[in-house]
Amino acid sequence: MLKELIKVIQQEQQTYKDPITEFLECLYVNYDFAGAQQKLIDCEQVILNDPFLGKRIEEGNFITVPLRDEFLENARLFIFETYCRIHRCIDIGMLAEKMNMTYDEAELWIKNLSSKLDAKIDSVTGTLIMTTNHVNVHQQIIESMKNLNARTYMLAKSLVDPGHAAAQQAAR
Repeated sequence: MLKELIKVIQQEQQTYKDPITEFLECLYVNYDFAGAQQKLIDCEQVILNDPFLGKRIEEGNFITVPLRDEFLENARLFIFETYCRIHRCIDIGMLAEKMNMTYDEAELWIKNLSSKLDAKIDSVTGTLIMTTNHVNVHQQIIESMKNLNARTYMLAKSLVDPGHAAAQQAAR
């Protein structure tokens, strides 16, 4: 779904731009991590000033903006995943800088993600070493064919029995 969103952003970049779409463009189209960081700061301001996205909740002495925190966490994850796909050995200090975190925050954040990562943290050198996981080309083709087969079956079924397809859409 993200790939389709990126295609739409590329097609419509002449007619519509905002910091959020520019952030996605910097990260997934241009692989411009410095630009993505700048756009992330702009995105934070957009969310804080937006009456729908930046709704403030006041509880006692605390004022929270739930979508801001969630957006920033997911944006950091996007930056991290994209950067890790490109590089094999990553300096944690430099990664912390790219994600607007301190070194300790970045190291803790990476440790919390370690269950999802195929990586090792070298505490002595302060680096994150990504292990490459090569998927067999034949296995990729088989998985693609399974997905294609399932989609073809659903398409054929909806053509043969349009009432069933409408009921299935209503159930979702």
